[in-house]
Amino acid sequence: MMKDWTPETDSSYSKWQLILLVALRVAIGWHFLYEGLAKLANPDWSSGGIYYFKDGRTVPDVLHTVFEYPDRDLSLVYSATLASNRSRGMVIMGHDAAMEVSNTLTIMVDTGSTRYKDKLESKIFDPSLPVYSYTPGRKNVDAVTSATEQYFAGRGLLYTYRGGKRVDTTHLHIREWLECIRKGCQPSCNIEQAFEEAITAHMGTIAYRENRKALWDPDKKRII
Repeated sequence: MMKDWTPETDSSYSKWQLILLVALRVAIGWHFLYEGLAKLANPDWSSGGIYYFKDGRTVPDVLHTVFEYPDRDLSLVYSATLASNRSRGMVIMGHDAAMEVSNTLTIMVDTGSTRYKDKLESKIFDPSLPVYSYTPGRKNVDAVTSATEQYFAGRGLLYTYRGGKRVDTTHLHIREWLECIRKGCQPSCNIEQAFEEAITAHMGTIAYRENRKALWDPDKKRII
């Protein structure tokens, strides 16, 4: 039986978990931390399904995807469970430390760290406590009340601070775009990077829908 398409539960070119969320993480997290990392990844696998919301939707409510960056010896793991409100945050894990990025930033030293081995043995560093923690505008967070605002604020996507003042990140994004038009310069994420991020997310979608590993042919610029 056919049903009407609804933007909340059905897929389209841009309405898909991997497009809406993975592209943001590739752009915000990986591009700014590692220059050039937002190159096309190879989704190793993508699995999930409609496990909880039995309402005729076509977008999975549980989805797990691994994106491989073999030239960087790194994998990006995306995991979403829409039926659960438990936040898992964005964590960048390395051998020496891990950094959790949201509306705050926390760095924890790894117990097996080679770089900080001496400091761990001498008890200078306690692996159960952060070596660095930053919470911008703590007193203002309580003003974020709506579910949507809490979602984006918890991922560092709602606001930032410039000159000690809280600024809407959407305003900064549009301001940079307009400045680039006026001055003929490149924005933080240019058209090439936007292409790489979008195609990476689409490859994850293909890996899920077709139950296979999606690869990128750089010569033909096609997904294979």
